[in-house]
Amino acid sequence: MTDFRMKKTDDVITKSFVDLVIENGFDNVTVTDIALKSMISRKTFYLHYEDKFALTDAILQDILTWLDETLKKKRLLINQGIGLSNAVGQLEPELRQLLMCWSRPINAIMAIPQAKMQLMDGLKDILSNHLQAALTHPKSDLEINVIGGMMLGMIRYYLQTNDFPSSKEIHQLSDTLNLIFGA
Repeated sequence: MTDFRMKKTDDVITKSFVDLVIENGFDNVTVTDIALKSMISRKTFYLHYEDKFALTDAILQDILTWLDETLKKKRLLINQGIGLSNAVGQLEPELRQLLMCWSRPINAIMAIPQAKMQLMDGLKDILSNHLQAALTHPKSDLEINVIGGMMLGMIRYYLQTNDFPSSKEIHQLSDTLNLIFGA
């Protein structure tokens, strides 16, 4: 069982690191800066993470794990015959979590060139795996890339607008996709 104090300290370290990266850039952030902002000792930081690179990797993995779990839930809803607009409605808590909890960490990761590449590769792998499992007919690379691009576009939309589309917008998107690709 995870110690509540350890989890709370991890959360404070992560939030401080994200704030510092967004404010100052990754290269200008030191473990000392993170510890000071977190109001912990450097020793406490090192009890949790080897260095700022390990912290970056942990945040990156948390983002990818969250996305993977959310897509698993979406796939289950669609496998139950729930349409896109209703699935999005049922995923509203996860979408709110994306906006409230993950937008700043994602923005911080995107500001770190190496981590950004890892995030993009991880997203691509997760989306590809979920699309491969969801599609019941033979899959083509074109289909995987186009649908994956649309899914990344939705994530980007959430992060840029700090809001998610209305039910009306989702229905309109669904109608447009049906017009373009057929029902």
